[in-house]
Amino acid sequence: MNVIITNIVAVFLIMGVGFVANRIGLLPEKANDYLSPLLIKITTPCLVLATISSKEIEEGMAGVVLMDMACCAMYFVVFCFLGWLLCAKIMKIPPERDTGVYIMLFASINNGFIGLPITYAIFGEEKLFYMVFFQMILMVYIYGPGTFQMHYGEKGGGHGLSALKSVLGPGTIAAILGIILLFTGTHLPEVLFKAIESIGSATTPISMILIGVQLGSSNFKKIVKNKELMIESTLKMIFTPVITFLLVNWLPIPNALKLVLIFGSSFPSAVATAPIAATEGKDSRLAAEGVALTTLMSLVTIPLTAYVVGLLYL
Repeated sequence: MNVIITNIVAVFLIMGVGFVANRIGLLPEKANDYLSPLLIKITTPCLVLATISSKEIEEGMAGVVLMDMACCAMYFVVFCFLGWLLCAKIMKIPPERDTGVYIMLFASINNGFIGLPITYAIFGEEKLFYMVFFQMILMVYIYGPGTFQMHYGEKGGGHGLSALKSVLGPGTIAAILGIILLFTGTHLPEVLFKAIESIGSATTPISMILIGVQLGSSNFKKIVKNKELMIESTLKMIFTPVITFLLVNWLPIPNALKLVLIFGSSFPSAVATAPIAATEGKDSRLAAEGVALTTLMSLVTIPLTAYVVGLLYL
């Protein structure tokens, strides 16, 4: 467990570098415009491809991969329902105040910027392999049903015209290519694999610095004045890992999948919630504030959950 604690502290120290760099003006908010595409379109797809393609297909692995994807899909079904129950029925947020945005903030996870790199940094390549499929299902959810969910309560629903293009982004394509290589037993040329692996290894430090920059740029005094957002975000970050544990701990699935599902539930809301909200004509500022608030809270939930699942499943 000392290794896990050391890795957790190291990751959050890197995040602190981004925070300080933003505060002193070295990396202003504008840096997001350059770091985000670098992560989404280059380093993370390389990390995904290198991780999957480096594996050897073993007896029973195909079944575990399918089980992993099924469990991840059920995760979003369950938490979309719970998000709807909380936001629409218990808190009674009316549709004209963007109930759909609140539901996506509750159900989604930041697996691209935080999930994949921090899983790799704390738990290594094996757990990252399974977390990649969590990312694939997330992309299908937020750019597929999620675009329509944004229009909850409206007649006719949303359009989601760019959903397919968004689902088939570089990360998803890299995962699909990696799976093809995995199941066909094909390996990339060594020099190409080394280059891809090296680029992918930059994902963790860049993503943590980016999150630090985003936190440094956020006006949390303004955010905490939104009581509905505070309640929804707090319940998400505290109870989602607990609920996920109660749902999966006694399932007959490998411990690695239990760890990935529970650990993934501790991540903040997906960064993509804001641009999707903007595209669908919803309150993108509300979405961005929800992402910032849950990201701040994840400074507590991620290391705590990592420690607990490490004790339980390693």
